[in-house]
Amino acid sequence: MAPFPCDVVSIPLPLSEWPGRIGLRPGQNVVLAVDITRLAWRHRRSDASKVPGMLLDAFRIGLGEEATILVPAFDHELQDGERYDPQRTDPITGTLAIKACLHEGFKRTVHPLHSFAITGHAQDRFMALDDPSSFSMGSPFALMHELAFTVVGIDLDFDHAFSYFHHVEELEQVPYRKWRPYTIAYRREGAYVPTTFKLYAKRWGYANRLRDLRPLLESAGALRSMEIDGSNVVLVDIAKAHPVIVADIRDNGARSIVHFTWRNWLRDALRTILPRGPSRPAIQLAHADAGPH
Repeated sequence: MAPFPCDVVSIPLPLSEWPGRIGLRPGQNVVLAVDITRLAWRHRRSDASKVPGMLLDAFRIGLGEEATILVPAFDHELQDGERYDPQRTDPITGTLAIKACLHEGFKRTVHPLHSFAITGHAQDRFMALDDPSSFSMGSPFALMHELAFTVVGIDLDFDHAFSYFHHVEELEQVPYRKWRPYTIAYRREGAYVPTTFKLYAKRWGYANRLRDLRPLLESAGALRSMEIDGSNVVLVDIAKAHPVIVADIRDNGARSIVHFTWRNWLRDALRTILPRGPSRPAIQLAHADAGPH
């Protein structure tokens, strides 16, 4: 049985029309977070392998030269002591991110845990950021707020599409997180250089869950959702969402953002005891170093 049997009923409109159908305007700054699976299936007649590049170009052309487009290219599974090469370590955030990092119109920001593939008007401003923290006032997330970005999530769980809230957690210094340093062997000018980064990481037992934040964002006019050709699309206005998140942290104990369970606590405790293998980014880079056999 086909993964999406309903798709045989209708032929989707071209991907080039998506920015307009979503309601985006030329010059609008966008964070594009996508699970490409359904789109690739729907547009398989155009060659599924070309769909990620087609989608990237649809947004680049549709939004124009004055816009800036970010694609999350995270490798947040990296562990202390592992290696990272911004040119050869693939992101773990999916096929669109991998394609964007290889696209001649995009560049990759520098942080190893939370980088972005970026194109457009503000590309140089984002590339100049080099703060050791993923979510600080010197990070891409702060610049997203300043430049009034819109998050566009397509066929992706809201918790994964909307990572901006971590920036607000760090600014508010939420008590359920603490600083964790990472020393990463970062490849610069042909050599791996030990470099210290830091993450405002969750304490044992806590897990983020945004299902209660979503209606708050909708009520504030910060979030809207729709369905296009069988794909679920969510748009979040970062400038409008920011004060909603701040209010939930200050006035509601962040209950719409995070929850604690003893089961999670036990899971986190065991992770510190049990031996851990290398992360996915480290394994991928090792294979890249080994080359073809």
